[in-house]
Amino acid sequence: MKIRITPGALLLLLVLLQSDPGILFSTLAAALFHECGHLLAARLAHVRLQLLELDLPGARILPAGALPSYRAEALLSLGGPLFSLLLFLLLLPYSHPLALATRTAALSQALFNLLPVSGFDGGRVLHAMLCSKMEPFYAGRVLAVLSYLSLLLLFSLASCLLLRYGVSFTLAVLSASLFARLFLLSEAETTS
Repeated sequence: MKIRITPGALLLLLVLLQSDPGILFSTLAAALFHECGHLLAARLAHVRLQLLELDLPGARILPAGALPSYRAEALLSLGGPLFSLLLFLLLLPYSHPLALATRTAALSQALFNLLPVSGFDGGRVLHAMLCSKMEPFYAGRVLAVLSYLSLLLLFSLASCLLLRYGVSFTLAVLSASLFARLFLLSEAETTS
């Protein structure tokens, strides 16, 4: 399996390096644990992996060839969020600031990745479940609508938090950029 690091991942690392060392460690530990969940799920599902790409929104694992079933796709996608939730539960008894920060990062990563957004783990699980019940074309359309609604809700929440409390500027920028990316990708698909 090859590993590719994009400029976006380097930018994210630079931003994290500017923060508290505990936040950097917690974020990286939670992300590593999350990706280990995907890797274990791939091994259990007997899926050979081709590429692990580290990018700005997170990591992306590409299988070597098509996945054997929609069930394998769902299991591979659920591995990361389940490991993130496991890390959260393992750290519950500890009150050390580093444990608290890692626990928060793990729970945030699990919940964020479970959003029904195209390209996220939750979107991949939902798409696999829908494809097992309907034509992939219609499953893709349902996922596209839910992706737009989820990101719009996330952006609205971030905007309210920003206006009301002066926090979540990062969440507002992230959700807006994901919304734009999703919109631009769907526009490129319809024009080609």
